[in-house]
Amino acid sequence: MWDFTSDFSRGDTAYTKVALDRHIDTTYFQEPCGVQLFHCLKHDGTGGRTLLEDGFNAAENVRKQSPDNFDLLTKVPIKHEYIENVGECHNHMIGIGPVLNAYPWNNELYLIRYNNYDRAVISTAPHDVIHQWYIAHRALTTELRKPENEIWVKLKPGKVLFIDNWRVLHGRDAFTGYRRLCGCYLMRDDVLNTARFLGIQI
Repeated sequence: MWDFTSDFSRGDTAYTKVALDRHIDTTYFQEPCGVQLFHCLKHDGTGGRTLLEDGFNAAENVRKQSPDNFDLLTKVPIKHEYIENVGECHNHMIGIGPVLNAYPWNNELYLIRYNNYDRAVISTAPHDVIHQWYIAHRALTTELRKPENEIWVKLKPGKVLFIDNWRVLHGRDAFTGYRRLCGCYLMRDDVLNTARFLGIQI
């Protein structure tokens, strides 16, 4: 469980008031968190809308437009890294995996690992492959940034939002004033297990 407001002493863009581009959280985990929960506790200023976007839809559009770009994004492993050494916060986490993760038996997407804030120096493939990877990544980014793929919601105090962190990218508008959120990361297996037990269609 986390509880935060803007704190410029932290080395993390999430703790600022600036706009955040679309991304998946915890790409620096070997297995990114499955579900993220946001709960707005207070906001007495302006801005701060939450951006939501279906990463699978964007990826499937890339697959239709350029199968080679899609294939490259499923094969080249990319390193994501998070380093924090401020006050009592001491973290150095690394996760490695392709931006698009698909099942090998049917090529169906199950995870998108997209986060330009946490992507580390790319040293996991030859230079000529990385050059082509950037072209493929630009194609995905262009698709993700199309306005028709965006949904904007305003989190008001008391409103809770659950996000499928393996599929849905999120971001935010810049904001003013005091804004406080709390939330948590949930393991995907725990959420799916509970849903099945309750008879919820997945």
